[in-house]
Amino acid sequence: MSLRSIDLLSPAKVNLRLEVLRRRADGYHEIRTILQRISLSDKLRISLKGAEGISVIADSPRLPVDEGNLAFRAASCLLEEAKARVGIELTIQKEIPISSGLGGGSSNAASTLMGLNRILKLNFSKERLMEIGARIGADIPFFILEKTALATGIGEKLKPVEIRPSIWFVLVNPGWEVSTRWAYKGLNFKLTKRPIHIKLPSFFNDIEQVARILHNDLESVTIAAYPEIEGIKAELLYHGAVGSLMTGSGPTIFGIFDHKRRSESAYRKLNVKYGERGWTVYLAKSI
Repeated sequence: MSLRSIDLLSPAKVNLRLEVLRRRADGYHEIRTILQRISLSDKLRISLKGAEGISVIADSPRLPVDEGNLAFRAASCLLEEAKARVGIELTIQKEIPISSGLGGGSSNAASTLMGLNRILKLNFSKERLMEIGARIGADIPFFILEKTALATGIGEKLKPVEIRPSIWFVLVNPGWEVSTRWAYKGLNFKLTKRPIHIKLPSFFNDIEQVARILHNDLESVTIAAYPEIEGIKAELLYHGAVGSLMTGSGPTIFGIFDHKRRSESAYRKLNVKYGERGWTVYLAKSI
């Protein structure tokens, strides 16, 4: 029996480490980053419809429903690649905050590619879907890989990384939107003074090892504009996090915890503290 619709979870990511190595002649930046998926997820429904074309229904008025939406572009690229003339409706229920450094748009696009591959019975390989995704956004292949990974190049070159312990995350999103382009532009003048980067393992046996490699070059830019981020990092550490870091270009900050109960305790306390300011606090786990 043919599927007419499919429901998917579209997870967020955090950067456990993010180094910006250089600016390329084409304007993109060479990076080295460790990407980790977490259980904070959007919900995505893909449905076949009668009329040919693509439509997007979103529960957030801030989310584009046209070519400005990465999921829309992913569906368009896949249908063109498959030479399929069908009608597609994408319904996106947002839980991942927009422009937060958590990769929600890229994750939606990756889930769209994987879901359409299944519902249309295209039988495209994971490698082919990753190649299509890379045309749309650098983080999309990572979400299709579905593994923790070291990403290099502009983020499209992936090498799986194994982190043995489960990691609990408490994330704080202050609600500001930070432009990735703005953050990278602010870092450009510093790139010629970069130190040689450290060797990163492909296997982590405990959370202390993970804490030792936490680093984000873009923090210096975003914190200069939003110094409150330093205070959030300190609060996470005070409440038991083994380490804390800003993800992507921000402004979301996360703390890593080795025990669920400690993360739950920190979540409860920080949810009260930051909820009064209208900020959002999340509890999540590595996946």
